[in-house]
Amino acid sequence: MKKFYSVLIALMLISSFAFAMPALATEKSILISEVQTGTEISASQEFVEIYNNGINYQDISGWTFYYKSQAGSTWVKKATILSKILEPGSFYVFASNLQSDVSYSSTLAQSGGNIQIRDKTGAVVDQFGWGLANSALGQPASESEAGQSMYRMFDFDNNRMFNSDDNFNDYDVAKNPSMGALPEKILPELDLDPIEYLKLELSEIFPDPESPQSDSADEFIEIFNPQASDISLSGWKLKDESGAEFIIKDRIIISGSRISIPVGESKIVLNNTGDSIQLINPSGDIVDESANYGDAKEGLSWIKINGQWQWSVGATPDQPNSEAYSVLPTSASAAVKNVKKSTAKKTSSAKPKASKVKSSKSSTSKPLAPVQASKNQGSNIWTWLLLSAGIATIGYGIYEYRTEIQLQFNKLRSKF
Repeated sequence: MKKFYSVLIALMLISSFAFAMPALATEKSILISEVQTGTEISASQEFVEIYNNGINYQDISGWTFYYKSQAGSTWVKKATILSKILEPGSFYVFASNLQSDVSYSSTLAQSGGNIQIRDKTGAVVDQFGWGLANSALGQPASESEAGQSMYRMFDFDNNRMFNSDDNFNDYDVAKNPSMGALPEKILPELDLDPIEYLKLELSEIFPDPESPQSDSADEFIEIFNPQASDISLSGWKLKDESGAEFIIKDRIIISGSRISIPVGESKIVLNNTGDSIQLINPSGDIVDESANYGDAKEGLSWIKINGQWQWSVGATPDQPNSEAYSVLPTSASAAVKNVKKSTAKKTSSAKPKASKVKSSKSSTSKPLAPVQASKNQGSNIWTWLLLSAGIATIGYGIYEYRTEIQLQFNKLRSKF
């Protein structure tokens, strides 16, 4: 018994030290920012650019650049950084047949490939795949043509590059590559009249598919174009209450039609306990916002009808919304109860005398409920008695061996 209490006290002390230790903070600050696979002059004029997206200086000495073909299984080291401290907001460039910080032999395929940047311990710091790549983060980025580049988009409001760990979502194609600088395509334009975007609408949200469908494959968000002309969705964004965003690229929504964006593409997971969605145009204006649907209804879709959000009888991706669900589903037992109540009402109105007799019989059988309650109450009393006895036993043990416990505690305290 003495040994048991000694071990118990030791575990309590060790646990207190473990909870007191702060978690180590980690930040992914070095990112692959731009990649060019060749130019119109030469297919071997390539570069891979990295960027310090954090607020601290980063020692990248000994870091390496690795490449793997689009369907390959072996990573090949292409270049190593000998010594470099990278300032916040600064670039470092690996290149082939171009002036750069360090050179390598050309190898990047325009149709697709995979790139890794590893630190001096060999850990992967960032990874990028394009075209038909088999090892991209999320989905591969769209491949660029000769003379173009694939660049990581920049958020000028927060002075940071986008980083959602999804290459398709984070990168776009620049017609004019800018090795060692931010692409001209995303520099803010000054003294220009703001672009006026036609209004689009959110029309349907499907948060909780019913089996055999699944949340990970069949959830979707739908956009409706009520305008008389077709509209490009490039640069429009979807955003949920948690802050998860999806930037739409290279899609056209035809006049009067609907486009549904599945969760597999947007990576916006709709919470079953309630969520809402914002539709944001390329200027950053919130064009439309859904009402929060609260607890999701399995198999039903959250739709907009005449400007009001409500549940529908089923999901209709890319199609006009189905009719509103006026009465939400109830359980089978509740349905049976409703039928019984209805039948009872009809019987009582037709045969009032019989109803009185039933009432009388029912009064003699009602004590069953209190009996059940008393049984439950009795079991609760025994539970509390056993618990009280256990606590009393532990308390007695601590009191009986208080001297030994104090000695063990003093020994442990002196060690720590």
